[in-house]
Amino acid sequence: MNLKFPKYFLELKDHFLTQEKFDLYIDPETELIKTIPQPENLDPYYESEDYLSHDDNQDSFFARCYNFAKGFNLKSKTSLIRKFAQNGSVLDIGAGVGDLVLALKEAQLSATGFEPSEKARTVARNKGVDLYASLNEVEANSFQLISMYHVLEHVPDVEKQKENILQLLKPNGVLILALPNYESFDAKYYNSYWAGYDVPRHLFHFNKKAVKSIFDKEFEIIKMQPMWFDSLYVSILSSKYKKSAFPFLSGIFIGLFSNLKAIFTNEPSSITYVLKKRF
Repeated sequence: MNLKFPKYFLELKDHFLTQEKFDLYIDPETELIKTIPQPENLDPYYESEDYLSHDDNQDSFFARCYNFAKGFNLKSKTSLIRKFAQNGSVLDIGAGVGDLVLALKEAQLSATGFEPSEKARTVARNKGVDLYASLNEVEANSFQLISMYHVLEHVPDVEKQKENILQLLKPNGVLILALPNYESFDAKYYNSYWAGYDVPRHLFHFNKKAVKSIFDKEFEIIKMQPMWFDSLYVSILSSKYKKSAFPFLSGIFIGLFSNLKAIFTNEPSSITYVLKKRF
């Protein structure tokens, strides 16, 4: 696929950490959006105690809310993966601190994970979960299911990542992706303040057409479902970035309204896609 990004989409900042400015450009054919420029070394952009997916910090009120939602989501993810794994082995790419891998093991599934962050792997190891540091260590054609929950938007080469997934999955294997949806109400409401863009940590940005365009040749989308808690989390952060007077309350209101609107538009803040390998 020949991806090109000639059309300007939006200017925004890294509201989370550095306040640096970035631009978004869109590929008109697929509607995939790219962050420009993309830093050669992204590690400094993750170096914050507030980056919760790589940390188990429980101190702040927001962290406690995040971890409450994470617990609910873990049950939902485990249930979905159990349904499609068919007792085969599971690989969680971008496993963070290993919570999903641990939950899958506790559910009697054969699960392992890959996580490039040494800090996150250390936290996972302290929980008794050993994660791969490189996909080169993983045997080809060895997994019935691969999960990538809010990971694909972080990778620098989407096409290369897809090829890696195809090599690792067994024939007729299943890929589960969870991605922010820039067509959602909360994305359009907050615009350049929308936390779902999270530049430059999010290198690419997706809607349903982008996912279908990129994966349709090799995969069939067999299920899509909303991640209802994501709109609340993202909207609270977005209200904070926007310097709203009461960011928690306004974020909850916008997040709930976005969920309500998504019932009719089918455009939730985040979408889980279940894709089946065609061969």
